[in-house]
Amino acid sequence: MIHPLRRAVLAAVPFSQHGSRMLTSFSAVGSLEASRDGGLMQRMARTEPVLHLIPSRNIHYWEREYKEVLAARKKKEMAANPERYTRPNPRYAFAEWNYKAELYAFGKRLGEEFDDGLLREALTDQSYIHTEREKQEKLGIDTSALEIKNNQELSELGAQVTKDALLQFFQKEIPQFPAEGHNALSKHLTSQQTLTEIATNLGFKDIILCAEYPPSEETYARSFLAIVGALQKSSGDERVEKFVIDFVASLLCGKDINEIWDVARPWHMMVDIAKQKGLYPVEPRLIREAGRNTIHAVYVVGVYDKDKQLLGKGIGETLDIAQEMAARDVLKEFFKTKDPMPPFEFQSANFPYKLVPHVRNIHK
Repeated sequence: MIHPLRRAVLAAVPFSQHGSRMLTSFSAVGSLEASRDGGLMQRMARTEPVLHLIPSRNIHYWEREYKEVLAARKKKEMAANPERYTRPNPRYAFAEWNYKAELYAFGKRLGEEFDDGLLREALTDQSYIHTEREKQEKLGIDTSALEIKNNQELSELGAQVTKDALLQFFQKEIPQFPAEGHNALSKHLTSQQTLTEIATNLGFKDIILCAEYPPSEETYARSFLAIVGALQKSSGDERVEKFVIDFVASLLCGKDINEIWDVARPWHMMVDIAKQKGLYPVEPRLIREAGRNTIHAVYVVGVYDKDKQLLGKGIGETLDIAQEMAARDVLKEFFKTKDPMPPFEFQSANFPYKLVPHVRNIHK
C-alpha cells in the first residue's frame, strides 16, 4: 500500500511535454518523510490526491477515427481521378516551371552552345504533340496554327553523327581491331539501354516533352541522339565529335571490349589472320591436364605457329572449349586488346576543340 504522503507527491508532479508523468524517485520521498519539518508534512498530507490520466504512448484514441476518415476521402478521390495517383505528373505540368530557363541551364550544364529552337525541338517527342492537339481539340481550339516540330529528324541526324564519330575514334585508338569489332562496339554504345543511362545521368527526365512520364528507353535514346543532331547544327563537327567522345565513348573505360564483341568462330578467324601475318600453319597442343574422366576435368591447350612459338593458351573443361579459349587468347594478342591494355586517349590532336573552363579541363 502506497503511503498517503507518497501518493500526494506523485499526484502533484506535472506532465512533461511528451505527455508522460515525471515520477519522483522513492529515495527523495523517503528523505522527505525522514525530515522533521512538521508544517511541510502536514501541508503535504492535507493535499488531496489528484487523479491524472496517463495517456497512451502509442496511437491516441481519436487518431484511429481521424485516419479512417482520411483514408475514406483518399479512396473516394482515387476512384474519381485514377490517373492522378497511378501516374506521376511531369515536371513541366507544374505552374512554377520555367521551361525556357531550364533549357538554358541544361545547355550550360553540358558546356555547349545550342540554338534555342533546335534545343527545344530536340527535346520534343511526337507523342507530346499529339497530346497537345487532342487537348486543344477538346477545348474547341483550331489546331491548324499549332506548329511544333518533333525530334525525329534530329535524332536520325544524331544517330549518323554519333556512329561516324565513334568509328573514327575506334580506328584511331584500336586500329588492329577489325571493322566488325568497331561496328559491334558502336552498336553497344548506341543501344537504347546505354543511351538511356547517359540521358538519365544528364538530367533528361524532367525536360523531355512527351506524353509518358517517366519517359521510356526509346524516348530517352531518341532525345539524346536528337541533342547530338542539334549540337551538330548549332556548333559544327568539332564540338559534336568531342561531345560524343566525352559522353558516349568514355563508357568503355573499365570494360573489356573483347567481351562486348563476341566472335562467332574464333578459331577460323585466328587462322585467317595467322595466314596474313605469315604464321601459318598453326596447331593446338595439349600443355597439361588434370582430372580426366571426372566431372572436374581441366585442360590447358596452347596454340603454336610454324616456328613452334607459343601464341596463346586457353583453359576449359573439355578439349574443344580449351582450344576455343586459346584461339580467343591469340586474337587478343593480334588485336592488341589483351589485359592490361593501355587506356584510351580521349584528349587527342585528332579532335581539336575549345573547352569551357568551368565544365572541362582546358587541353593545350
